[in-house]
Amino acid sequence: MDGRNNAFQLKYNDYKERLEQLQSKIIELGHDKDEHNVVINTLEDTDSDRKCYRMVGSALVESNVQTTIPILITKRDNLDLTINKMKEDLVKTAEEFEKWKKDNKIQVVRQ
Repeated sequence: MDGRNNAFQLKYNDYKERLEQLQSKIIELGHDKDEHNVVINTLEDTDSDRKCYRMVGSALVESNVQTTIPILITKRDNLDLTINKMKEDLVKTAEEFEKWKKDNKIQVVRQ
């Protein structure tokens, strides 16, 4: 019986860890999206020929506002799609976890 309890505990811990990782990543990507919005809003009020810089990997690349804004908008939109997909995964995983707990009659003694 002890081996079965260990297996349940490992599975429970795995679900909890996956849920926490998804939540952390969603929050992190949300902050990145907010930063992109701030930069886009700032650059929209700037002269389109003005020189600006952006990070590409670990390199600083010189560009102008006109070419940088579409790139930032695309990145922001991709972040939004990724966040939405991760939220769907979070809900799906939480539902699986609850079903697993119900099917195996798991009761949390202490959290």
